[in-house]
Amino acid sequence: MSDAEPRGADAVADRRWARVRQIAADIERLEALDRREGLDDDGRTELARLRIQAERASTRAMLADDLADRIDQAERSRDRADGAPGT
Repeated sequence: MSDAEPRGADAVADRRWARVRQIAADIERLEALDRREGLDDDGRTELARLRIQAERASTRAMLADDLADRIDQAERSRDRADGAPGT
């Protein structure tokens, strides 16, 4: 893994957002199919399920982003404190 690749909490947040994008692509595919041909009951059920998954996944991704930001801030504060004169 290179230094440019996120690690730790940032990597978790990135994976969560990747999941949101994957679900969104599935939703777009089903919506396009619905516009062209219409969806049967199973297709409508799947679309509804994906929309719920997208909402939950985006909430988790936002929480992971917030946690990663807090961890970064805490690490920067700790690093500043470690480098402060007289400590």
